[in-house]
Amino acid sequence: MGQGQSSIPTTEQTALEALYDALNGDRWRRRDGWKQATYDPEQWFGVEVVAGHVVALELPANDLSGCLPVATLARLPHLRVLDLSKNQLQGEIPVELKTLTRLKRLDLSCNDLTGVIPSDIGVCRSLKELHLHQNSLHGTIPKQLGNLQRLQTLQLQHNNLCGALPAALCKLTELSKFSVRGNCLTGCIPPDIGHMHSLVFLSLRNNEFTGVIPSSLGCCKALEFLNLSSNRLSGPIPEALGELESLEYIYLFDNALEGRVPGTFARLKFLKESDFRDNRLRGELPNFLDGCSSLEAVMNKWKNRKANYRYAVLGDPMPSSDTPPTSSHEFLQRLEDPVSNSSATYLSKSFGHKISNDVSSGDGAPEDDPAKTSHLVTHFSRNRVQKLPTTAATTTAV
Repeated sequence: MGQGQSSIPTTEQTALEALYDALNGDRWRRRDGWKQATYDPEQWFGVEVVAGHVVALELPANDLSGCLPVATLARLPHLRVLDLSKNQLQGEIPVELKTLTRLKRLDLSCNDLTGVIPSDIGVCRSLKELHLHQNSLHGTIPKQLGNLQRLQTLQLQHNNLCGALPAALCKLTELSKFSVRGNCLTGCIPPDIGHMHSLVFLSLRNNEFTGVIPSSLGCCKALEFLNLSSNRLSGPIPEALGELESLEYIYLFDNALEGRVPGTFARLKFLKESDFRDNRLRGELPNFLDGCSSLEAVMNKWKNRKANYRYAVLGDPMPSSDTPPTSSHEFLQRLEDPVSNSSATYLSKSFGHKISNDVSSGDGAPEDDPAKTSHLVTHFSRNRVQKLPTTAATTTAV
């Protein structure tokens, strides 16, 4: 089909062809229709055309390699979706992305991109999803990302980003998933992080954050997953975290947190997994297992041997019996002397499959993937916890 018969403008077609050439299109896993005269661009694999314009280019895991050609993307001004994730892209993120003001989802994750995150991305105010994780990006997180008021997902984990977490990000009130795990970020967690009240998933793990956990996090009422582990956080665990009634997973291990686990944690009825080990916590444990609906579900799974089961640990040794407990009280008591946990080991029990958690790694939490954990785990080892909950015996038997 000649260019005069193309369903899209010539500028857009030549931009697609330039992208194909620059990213070694002849080696792509799928390249159906690309640069073939008998196929219109709307028939090319990964290309979506609406009303005569290219609105989506989705080529994830398709063996693209090379550098994104400068100025090429600017000739696709109607793009709403650009997904080139899980390829072998190199070089820097083109600043020309700023011209794609209609863009709603940008995914360049899982490549070999280097350089900094362009601050000009902040002008793409239609963006709802920004995925730049698992690259080799460095420099600071641009404060201009705080201008993306419609943003719902921001994934920057597993790069080499440094500096402070910009306070401007706290303006992202529609953000539901935010991860900067596995970078080199420093400074304090912004005290106004609670303004991000739509958060469901928050992971700041494996950085170098210092200071206290902001009590404003208690305003994030939709939060289900919170991971602040492996930082340098100090001070007490805020009682406000006990106001997070939707919380299912909380990881605070490997910090320098002090004081008691707040009694407000007794309100966390949907808690499935928590990890507080390797801190400086002391005092009596709250009754946050008492009446926890997740615990009953877990013990049912144990009784029926339907799933792998890593159970609540406050210390060692491993219970000697495989007979399932009949209540959360018996469940805890079987741990025998669970409060002498300054040198406790991570206990695990498997039915049907081997669990390969290595204690020496200091990492019992999943890879920020709640789907990997459908049971309750509570870990307090290497603290100075002094006493079990006193009312655990009132929990409903199963």
